[in-house]
Amino acid sequence: MKKILLLSAILIIATTTNLIAQTSKGNWLLGGSAGFSSQKNGDYKFTSFTIAPAAGYFVIDDLGIGAALAYSNFKEDNSDAVNSFVFAPFVRYYFLPLGKGAKLFANGTFGFGSAKAGGDSESLTTWQIAAGPAIFLNQSIALEIALGYGSTKYKNDDDATNSFGINVGFQIHFKK
Repeated sequence: MKKILLLSAILIIATTTNLIAQTSKGNWLLGGSAGFSSQKNGDYKFTSFTIAPAAGYFVIDDLGIGAALAYSNFKEDNSDAVNSFVFAPFVRYYFLPLGKGAKLFANGTFGFGSAKAGGDSESLTTWQIAAGPAIFLNQSIALEIALGYGSTKYKNDDDATNSFGINVGFQIHFKK
């Protein structure tokens, strides 16, 4: 019985240490997110698709910096599709363990890029803050679900477009 308890304690400590080590200084992060939405109101129809691969590095325990390169396609009925490319540096902080297999994180980005519709191109800036759980499926892979709020401002538009939504993504954590 003592051997079982000792073995159990060792396994719990080893598992917890490995999960915590996923966000340790010197580790790398590779992953991203994707999204799709479709809206219809009467005769009005709108669809969008986004894919955003990202890479980062943990400069201290639980704090990573990196960048994402996002591609988005927005299409309204009876109009040209809008394609945008954005380079978005980010800061991410894992701040609260949720048991042995998950941590809460907060993420902030500021990006810049361009959008093209038909033959016209326009520069843009964007920012987003998001937070949610990173659920570690194994020693290296985390499923992330985050609520986010952000804004996009096109150079020639007077107003920014603000948005609120859910982001889902996967991250692969590489140990040093």
